[in-house]
Parts: sequence; C-alpha cells; structure tokens
Amino acid sequence: MKRKPQHRYSTDKPITRLPEDQLGRTGFAKRLAEDIGAWEGSDSLVIALYGDWGSGKTSLKNLTLASLAKRRKKIPTVEFSPWQLSGTGSIATAFFEELRIALQPKAGDSSQEATERAKRLSAYAKRLSLGSWVAKAFGGLFAASGHVDAGISAAAVGEGLGQAAEVSRAGGEAIEATAGFEDLPLNLLKNSLADSLRKLQQPLLVVIDDIDRLTTREILDVFQLVKANADFPNVIYLLLFERSIVCKALDQVSDGRGGEFLEKIVQVGYHVPHASRGAVQKALFRGLDEHLALPGVDRRWSAERWSELFLDGLSPFFRNLRHVYRFLSSFDFHVRQFQSGNNFEVNPVDLVGLEALRVFEPNVFERLALAKRILTRDSGPGLLDKIEQHTVDSVVTDILTSATEARKENVRRILHQLFPPVSSSYAGDGGTSRDTNHWLRDARICHPDCFDQYFSLSTQEGDVPQSELDRLVDSAGDRETFTKLMRAIEHRGLTMTAFERLDAHKEEIPLERMPTLIQALCDLSDTFPTKGIGMFQLDVRMMAARLIYFGLRRDEDEHRRFEILRDAFTSSHGVLLPVFVTCLQQREPGTERESTCLVSEQDWEALKEISLQKIRQASADGRLKSHPQPATLLWRWSDWAPDEARVWVAKQVTSAQGAVWLLSVLLGEVHEHGKKLTVRHYFKLSNLERFTDVETVQKSVADLPDGKATERERIALREFQRAIQRRAEGKPESDGW
Repeated sequence: MKRKPQHRYSTDKPITRLPEDQLGRTGFAKRLAEDIGAWEGSDSLVIALYGDWGSGKTSLKNLTLASLAKRRKKIPTVEFSPWQLSGTGSIATAFFEELRIALQPKAGDSSQEATERAKRLSAYAKRLSLGSWVAKAFGGLFAASGHVDAGISAAAVGEGLGQAAEVSRAGGEAIEATAGFEDLPLNLLKNSLADSLRKLQQPLLVVIDDIDRLTTREILDVFQLVKANADFPNVIYLLLFERSIVCKALDQVSDGRGGEFLEKIVQVGYHVPHASRGAVQKALFRGLDEHLALPGVDRRWSAERWSELFLDGLSPFFRNLRHVYRFLSSFDFHVRQFQSGNNFEVNPVDLVGLEALRVFEPNVFERLALAKRILTRDSGPGLLDKIEQHTVDSVVTDILTSATEARKENVRRILHQLFPPVSSSYAGDGGTSRDTNHWLRDARICHPDCFDQYFSLSTQEGDVPQSELDRLVDSAGDRETFTKLMRAIEHRGLTMTAFERLDAHKEEIPLERMPTLIQALCDLSDTFPTKGIGMFQLDVRMMAARLIYFGLRRDEDEHRRFEILRDAFTSSHGVLLPVFVTCLQQREPGTERESTCLVSEQDWEALKEISLQKIRQASADGRLKSHPQPATLLWRWSDWAPDEARVWVAKQVTSAQGAVWLLSVLLGEVHEHGKKLTVRHYFKLSNLERFTDVETVQKSVADLPDGKATERERIALREFQRAIQRRAEGKPESDGW
C-alpha cells in the first residue's frame, strides 16, 4: 500500500499535557505542583530543577504547570524566558514588566490594593533600571576621560554620551512611573511593595527557564535579580538549568565557589528524574517499526544481527527522548530513499547502524565513504592487490580516532558488525570469498557492489529495580532462588527487561556459578515470552543464550565448556533453551559462526543427542503439542532426526485435531508495521511435506467438527486450502507477499 505523503520531522518540542508523558514523570510533576500549591510561607521560595540539555526540563515544567492548572485555587504564574532576550541587555526590565502585568488589576477588579501594588512594582522596577543605566553611563564616561588608550577614547566618549542619553530617557520614564513615591528611598519603596505582596491571597509563581542557554554575564544578571528580590513574600521562583553551567558562571563572582553561591540562593533543588532505559527504547523501537513499515524490509531482516548491533553498539547512543527523536527524524528521510515498489534496496539492519553513526558520530561517518576498499576488503581482480591485515587494522584505528572518546569502544563494535571483512578471520587466501554471495543477497554494506548506494542515497516499558537486579546476579549460583526471583519478574511482564539488564553482567558472573545459572535458565525457558510482533523487539531466547555464551567463553578449556552444558541440559527439565543453544552452536563450515562455537564438533554431536532426547520426551508426554513455541522444537527435530519427526507427526495427523494443530504450527506470517498493524498469513505445502504428505492431512481435516478449531487453526485451514489450489493451478508457493 502506497503511503500518503506526510510530515515526518520531529521538532523536539517539549510536551505540554499530562497524557503526553512517555517517561513516567507525571507523578513527580504532580508532587512538585502539590508542594508549590501548599506553600504558605511569609518569605519567598526559590526552587531549582537541574538537568542536562535534552533531559526534559521544559517538558517536566509544563507537566507541573498543567498539574497546577487543575487545582481549584489557581496560582498566578509568570513564565519568563530570558533566552528570548539574550543579547538585548533588557533582561531586568522585561522581568519586572512581566511581574507588573501578572499583578496588575484584572478586568472588573476594583481593589485599590491591587492598583497600588501595580504602581509600587512599576516604580520599583523603573528606579532599579535607572540605577543600572546610570552605572553604565558613568562607566563609559569614566573610560572617555583619559583613563584608556587615546586610540579608543573617541569611541568611548561616543558610547558614554549615548548611554547618558539613555539615562536621560530612562530618568524621564522613572519620574513618570514613580509619581507619588518619588520621596521614598529605594529600600522603603521595596518594603512598601513587600507589604503589599504579603496581602496576596495566592503566592505568585515565577518560572525562569533556559537559564543555561544565556551568556555568562546574563546568567549572573538573572541570579542577581533573583537574589536581590528573593525576600519578597508570596513569590515562588522555579528556576530550570543545567547545574554545572550555572555553577561555572557563578564561579566568577564567588572566587571559584559557584556551587556554594548557588546553595545560598536556591532553597530546594531537584534533579530531573532519570529517563528509564525501557521507556526510551520503547519510543525508539516504536519509531523504527513505523519508519520501516515498508514492503521488502522483512526479507532482509535478521533478528540475531539486530540484537548484537543494538546491545553491543547502539544502545548507549539513546539516553533520552531527544536522542530518539533526533535520530528518527533523520532516519525516516533516508529510509524513503531506498524504497522502490515492493523492494527495499539496502539491508535495514545496516542502515540503522550507519545512520546512528551519521547522526551521533558524524566525523566517523564522513571517513567511511573514503575507506570502501578497506572496509569491504575489495582487493580487486589482481593477485597483487591483496589487502594485508595490518593495513586494515591501521585504517580502522585511524577512523576510530574521530570517535567520541566515551563511545569509542561502541563505535568499534558497530564497525565490526557493519563490516565483518575487517576481521582477521577474513585475512589470507580466500579472504571474503566464502561469504560474498551471502552479503550480496542481503544487500549488506560490506559488499563492494552495495557499498556506494548507502552513501549516494540512490537506487521504551517498565524497568527492573537495581536492587532486584543485584539479587538476581548474586543468586546466579542458587538455582532455586534465581528461578524464584525470575518467576516474580515474569509475573510482572518484565522478563525481557531483566535479561537486557543482565546482559551488562554477562562477563562478570563468576565462572563457577555458570553451571547452576544455565540450569535455571533452561528451567525457565519453556515459559519464555514469545518474540513480540514488532520487528525490533529482542528475543528472550537470544538474550539467555548470550548469557551462556559470554559466561562460558571465559573458560579456555573447550571440553570443560561442553561438560558444563551437558550437565546443565541433562539435569534441567526445560526443553526450549537446550535446543536453541545447541542450534546456535551448530557448526556451519565456512561461515562467520565457525569461530564462535563453544564446543568441538564431536561434543556438539553429544549436545544434539541430549536435545533430541528432550524433544522425544516432550513428544511422548504431551508437552510438545502444548508448548508455546512448538515450531522451534519441531523444525529442529526435522533437521536432526527427520525420520523420527515424520513418524511422530504421522501419528498426530491421523486425527482431525492433530492435523489442524500441525497446520497451525506451520502457518507462516508476514507483518506490516505502520499506524495499523497488518498481518498476512500464508502456507507452504513444501514445509508440510517435510513431515507428512498433503493428502493424509487433507483427509483428516475434512472430519473436523464445526466450531472445534481455534482462530489460528481456522486461518491455517483456509491458507492450507489456498495452497492446494495454487499448486493445482500450477502457481508457485506464496511467501505472504
């Protein structure tokens, strides 16, 4: 289906309404609003909200104001943004003007007190502004009087006279504004204004945002304003800024003690709550699913490669929603460059990785296009053009010098994921020849024929508490305790989150605890949640397998690794993970996986036999038919012992219920992810014929009683009949597209 043109860019605009909160900060905002609304002190209150750029300070401020707006007693609020006035020199004037507007009598308000309060504030503001202009003018005239080099004295005189003219204008305005208060000294005028503010029924909230975007001088001006007027009663200040920037600015007026100076101004300071990794990743995955909701993308998608690329390389790039939106806005544009009818011209996993480098590590990205020959190890047709490994290492090291220091290791991992030819395993005779056809079929960026188009553009839910995670890690050597803790997490629907967090500890769990941990993981595996519909959802099986792989590879004894796996698989009652890990460890000579096997080929055969025995037992006691992921077990059985699988299936399909169950297991699905999920089903008779003949199944399902099939079984029956019809008409099998 052709997508309608639409606006795809994110403006990184802060949220303004509570329902828009994706990071779970509504509770914080409501509590802060409650505290502000409950303030009844006779003095002023200065609250600060600290947070780095992109952490969501303004969004949190908007949520707080939205919560305040829901109160029965409304609090008058002034939102003052000095950044909009940066460079104008009128911050103080604008500040007091905003206060005057907020406190002036409203329409129909006949209160004499309100009118007098507005006059006092206007008079106070003008007197302060006049004092500021006088200081500037005297400073300029002082410089012009001969205390500076003669070469600039004329300019200084002009500047001083210009400022003197401003003093004259400001003085005239001050006389007009202070009519009735001209005989009051400034301190008595301030006291008079304070007495009037003390009579307010509700405190006045003054919100000052974007302070950290100002120049150092302007930051000092803002805090001088707050400090000088922080003793006004019934005034609450809410200041938002990055603490380190403001402290550095205040260092200049506090002999390097900006932090202490800040503490004298701010009575209550809060930090923006940390955005949970789960919420941020959820937003990222949702956006990726939407942007890659295109025909042809699924054909070249590899969940295994995505898991490795994201977990080992990309995840640190996405710490907050600003990072997510910044990436997605750019990514969608590039995705649409590669859509052609029902085909997608590049590998989607490679495109995500490359775009992350372009957005977050542009210096690295810019070097990649110039290093095609090395990154693809394209030696050309000549025998003398062989690329030595030391040359490859040198170029990769040079590229990495452009990476941000804190992310250099992640960038290195991304490069090795995108460009496997840089690995030493592709050095020597033969080089990349064993995988070059595979890369070409998958349109990988590491193939020299695909490389150029990537650059020319042609052709986030819940989380597991740290304390609970610590208990999981500590209990890795206690099978019962680990299983109990993980079951509790599973009950809350946080299994994937727990495994994502555990992944960071995969090489820290003591080796002596691995046998027990593997047993527990195998016990848990038969209730692992199935992979979500979203294409970017990670697979719990793969996460568990990573814990096993990275934990065991630290043992240099290959046979001892086998013994640990053998004993764990045998003693566990689980079926899925032993079969899955054994499948991942299966040797495929001449492929990348050869160097990542934990056990020898002979020992792998023993693991295969153990896994087969588990499948046999599950088939005998009924667990195979009731297993949540029967397709995995059935396909592996067919791969490793095809005759056994056919014999067992033959018994099942003698009944209508058994036959329709098999059809539902072999039913294929294609997902189109967009604003609305579209699922298309298909059935391949060739898959069925791995296990039994079509005619037997056709006869059995004919006896299925009405109303005895599940929804999936009814779909499977429908697609089965369509597949039979296609074959009868001489048409090729459908793959769902």
